[in-house]
Amino acid sequence: MGSLIRETILRIAGKRWFRLLFVLFLFYKLIFNSFTADFVVPGIVSRFTESTLSCNFTTFSLFFGIEAESVELKTKGVFDGEVLFQTKRLALRYNLLSLLFLKLKISEVSIENGNLFLHERGGVWNFATLLKPSSAAKKPVEKESEPLDEIKTYLPLAAEAHIRLESFHAKILKESEKRFSGGISDFSFRLDLESNRFTSIPLSISLLDQIDSFYFALNPDRSLPVEWDSEDLKWKQTLPVSILLDWKRASDHPVFLSSMQIGSDDINFEYKNKPIHLGASLNHKIEYFPDKDQVQIEKFILKVMGDVWLSVKGEVNDTFQDKRSVNLSVGESRIQLTSLNRTISQLKGLVPDMTLGGELSLQETFVQGLWNSLSVFLNLQAKDVYFSKANAKAHKVPKANINLLANLNLASEKEATAANPIPILKDLDIKNFDLVYNGIKLVLGGSVKSEESVSLNAHLEDLNLSDFSNAVAGKTKADVKINAKDFANLPVHLDVVIDGFRYSLDRSRSPSSRLALNGDIVARFSKPFGISSVEASSVALNQKTLAYGKAAELNLSGNVVLGEEIHLVTNPLSLNLNLPNLLLTLPLVLKEKIAPLQNILGADPSIKAKLDVLLGSDFQKIKANLFAVLPGLEMKDLVISADVVIRKGKEKKISINQFQVSAFQKTLVIGLKGSLEEKPNVPNPPFGSYFASLDANIRLFSPEKKYLLKGTSFSGELALDAQVRDYDVNGSLVSTASGFTYTNNLCPGINCKMFLAENINSNIPFHHNLAWKKQDSLIVGDKSVFIKTYGRTPPPNLSISQIVGTHPYVADVPFVYVKNQPDAPGLSARIDYRENYATIEALKAYTLDGVVLGKNIIFNVGAGQAKDMEFRGNIQIRDIDLKQLMPPKTRDKIDDGKVKADLNLSGRDLTEPVANLDLFFSIFQIGSDFGKSALNVISTQNFLMDRITDSYSVNKIEVSLSKGLVYADVFFRRSLLSLFANLEDSKISQQRMPLANFLKRAQSEIQSYQ
Repeated sequence: MGSLIRETILRIAGKRWFRLLFVLFLFYKLIFNSFTADFVVPGIVSRFTESTLSCNFTTFSLFFGIEAESVELKTKGVFDGEVLFQTKRLALRYNLLSLLFLKLKISEVSIENGNLFLHERGGVWNFATLLKPSSAAKKPVEKESEPLDEIKTYLPLAAEAHIRLESFHAKILKESEKRFSGGISDFSFRLDLESNRFTSIPLSISLLDQIDSFYFALNPDRSLPVEWDSEDLKWKQTLPVSILLDWKRASDHPVFLSSMQIGSDDINFEYKNKPIHLGASLNHKIEYFPDKDQVQIEKFILKVMGDVWLSVKGEVNDTFQDKRSVNLSVGESRIQLTSLNRTISQLKGLVPDMTLGGELSLQETFVQGLWNSLSVFLNLQAKDVYFSKANAKAHKVPKANINLLANLNLASEKEATAANPIPILKDLDIKNFDLVYNGIKLVLGGSVKSEESVSLNAHLEDLNLSDFSNAVAGKTKADVKINAKDFANLPVHLDVVIDGFRYSLDRSRSPSSRLALNGDIVARFSKPFGISSVEASSVALNQKTLAYGKAAELNLSGNVVLGEEIHLVTNPLSLNLNLPNLLLTLPLVLKEKIAPLQNILGADPSIKAKLDVLLGSDFQKIKANLFAVLPGLEMKDLVISADVVIRKGKEKKISINQFQVSAFQKTLVIGLKGSLEEKPNVPNPPFGSYFASLDANIRLFSPEKKYLLKGTSFSGELALDAQVRDYDVNGSLVSTASGFTYTNNLCPGINCKMFLAENINSNIPFHHNLAWKKQDSLIVGDKSVFIKTYGRTPPPNLSISQIVGTHPYVADVPFVYVKNQPDAPGLSARIDYRENYATIEALKAYTLDGVVLGKNIIFNVGAGQAKDMEFRGNIQIRDIDLKQLMPPKTRDKIDDGKVKADLNLSGRDLTEPVANLDLFFSIFQIGSDFGKSALNVISTQNFLMDRITDSYSVNKIEVSLSKGLVYADVFFRRSLLSLFANLEDSKISQQRMPLANFLKRAQSEIQSYQ
């Protein structure tokens, strides 16, 4: 038998494959053994790092790991010879052969009696000097990829790991800047882990589902010495820090044990050389009993400064059953913030600057019941709670009494919906909710029953708006009521009052007023807590003065749909104002703008509007119908209709499908249609950034005389049409048998004011260039152009039959300003407007039994700015009788009132029209009485002037105005009495008379006639 075995061994040993395996085994043992490791590993560490390693390997295996004793790692360079890490025993044991059985096994990771020393000097840490400096290689650009959800192993693997630290010591020393040192001693740690088989490793919380056994122990049987020494803080104490987790889920008898004891009621240290006492600890023990299928919380106690902040006891029965039951309750709970604040106040610089005060309690809070019908009762009590941080606003809760009872179904698998956003909530009963926060009183009440009813009431008092914004102020009181079937549709009734309401605008603050908001709204939800629309019905906002005078009232009904597009519909929106009272509530900046509008708006204007607004990311659609009453204009039926589309995408365009204004029973109608569009690469758009294609018209039409406003009536037809195309505005002003009448409703009488213009006909074309550029003045040239006529004048395009009004100087007497002629209208002219300037030719007006002629009249509008405007013109006065302007008694004493004169005028820069006006006035025929008056205006009355007036008759008067100064010459005819009074050149001159003095003398002379 023995010989047979020897023969078999010799036969196998003679095989080539055996000899090859034997050689590989010898080579493996030659390299992977403890003697080789003692020489090779320290050499490799010394070559590739700036450190030296000394150790004694007892095991060095490729398949089963390593084990070494007396391990010591020292640094070189700045920290030459300093021990960074040392340990009595270091082990990393694994079993690669277990992969043959599809199992990953790390049998031991262990450090016994280890020491770690972290040292910083000159801004450099000792561990940072281990690696040798190397040239920075350019990192390749990594392509972005989607984050991994899991790591695939493809093979069904299982894992096992055992990690242990025993009596580990760590110390840290920092020398530069703020020096400190610290350390922990006798640190122990153990972790054992076993998993079930897996084919992927999830990179999420679901990784816990693959763990069958888990054991974690941190200093389970002894306290942890802690030491810290810095300039401000000194602490040396042995502190209980013990954590134990034992979890075995896959066994026949599952085990779960959690135990923790961290902190102490007696923590003492020095901060800035002052002794500080602090107490804080967390102590709990939670255990699972397999035979009862019960989790029991024997204790869970959080203590701070000797007070039990939270104490919880209870149990969970039938833990791994579908109908598990829970019974947890909060016992002692006394959260004293004042005692904690005394310690925190001494730690400024170590902890954030804050102040605490008051007392909180959760006592009698409990959770009990089955998993599918769990009652949760919250009992929160607070008294004189105070919290502030640095210079931030303080938070004060003088009182809080909150009692909530909820019934939960934690086994529910329903998905959250708009009607039921919290599917685990079966019902909620607000037994008491009384809270005072920073003076704000809040009381809540009501209940919620899942998919049956929602009933909530809220009462709010003493909310100061100034606490939340510097722009508004006022004390708010509000009541909110909600009654609904579910959360999908929540009808809300609002009743809000703000006393002493004030707001700021442009550094101007409004006076106090009273604001009230009440009404009903319905909030609709399309997803859990995702509001989709708000419908308002009869919502009213009222503003009153402090004396309860009505200032403004806004009534609103409508709907707002939210989402990617916002759709707003109001039907209707009405606004009623009382301007005298409203002005008492406005800040100065608004009062200065609105006060001048009282004559237009009246005392009680009102507006009603219907809006349909669609706001999208690339477009906006606005439809509006507005009805307004403006008593100031006696306008009771102002109607504005608009249909506008605004596109904001690649095509930036505003389309005005309709814009119409009508008033006075549609006697006045204004219309606008067209579009505004941005044109890329086209400079200087005329309307902001847009070019226009618009058609506009204004029309007054009434076949019969119709009252409009302010004593004004109209009959006939008057239309202004305009077309805007890019830079050009073309149109016409057409009037057909139009007439205007004005009276102040005091006629007849001494205060009567009346005006009548009859049979107005016109057809005046115009063209305005929006791209007008400043050019040479139109009024520069030879003066002869003012008195010469070149070529033929086109026929008149404006005519007025007659103009009648009250006498300018005699009360309650009619006066014909423009008198109709048997074969011609009282006033006619040719008016043209081209290239931003208007020309008036063939102006003829019959007045005062004479005629006034005008020609060469030009008005340059330019770009519409007063500084660029200019004008010039020639006026001829023929045989007008000034006696008609005088009272009847004075009129009979005047022999000759006929006047003939020429008037030339021009001006530039209308920002100062009087200073820039140039005028030449030549009277070449005037009666003796008016001639004497003219002389009185020009010269001061005295004995000499009286003799001259008696000796000479006025032949001609020339007056010119330049830069606000009047220059005048009065020319006389010789008479027999002139032998006693001689005048040089037969004239009297007045030079550089201020215009104000000239007008004052003229007014005085006119009054002498009256």
